[in-house]
Amino acid sequence: MTAGLVTHPRALWSAAVVMTVAVFAIPLGFAAVHGYAGEQALVAAATSAVVRAGTPGGSRDAALADLVGFWRDFHLVKAGLAGVLVVLLAVLASAIGGRARELGPGWRRRRVLAAYAGVLLWLLGSLTILLANVQGVIAPLSSVASMLPTAHPSGPLGESLVGVRRSVGIESHSSTGGFARELLVDFTAYHGAFAMLAATAGLALTALAVRAGTDRLLRRPEDRCPTWPWRLGMLGAAGALFLVLAAANVSTWINPVPAFLASLT
Repeated sequence: MTAGLVTHPRALWSAAVVMTVAVFAIPLGFAAVHGYAGEQALVAAATSAVVRAGTPGGSRDAALADLVGFWRDFHLVKAGLAGVLVVLLAVLASAIGGRARELGPGWRRRRVLAAYAGVLLWLLGSLTILLANVQGVIAPLSSVASMLPTAHPSGPLGESLVGVRRSVGIESHSSTGGFARELLVDFTAYHGAFAMLAATAGLALTALAVRAGTDRLLRRPEDRCPTWPWRLGMLGAAGALFLVLAAANVSTWINPVPAFLASLT
């Protein structure tokens, strides 16, 4: 099927556009089917469940467990769609690069190379969506907690968050119990997961950028792929950014308490 798409670039472009729409539309439909018509419905459900779980001695109840399970499935659906989109865009980028190699210098090649740069940017954005949603699959409780209106919490939610902060702030990581411990453990996994995902993506993109630079240095001008500057610059910059994000998340992974407390204020 992939080979057929490469020989029909318009079909590949169309498939990529359709999948881009699907990455956003299908998860929204999935949420609506499960009774969450919009972001406000999710925020309200998360707030209610966390308030009940965050009472002194509280732990995850059925409502929160159901919400976390749904949110994991939501991220799983979106990650699957984003993964398909990443593959489609990688194939499209390869097809466009091959076309640029076939063309001689001139405005037609420049137009194809502009399209190549756009597809690379599209691919990197899709990769970011994929990684973020895999992170949500691994640690869905923290993803749910990120929807809470923590900037100026008041009423029962404010009291619950104060209780969680007090529990984590006073007790050691190992002795924290109940919902506070569960949330802290998931928060740690949340950052550990992204540290590994971002490091893997960063190293892979950096390797591709180095390969493009090697192509520039070792090949004769007539044998070089004309896409090498875009691969070197865009993939190298993205790889460096992912590695920086990985390092930041490793720091939080190793010492999660300060960032965890800050996330609740």
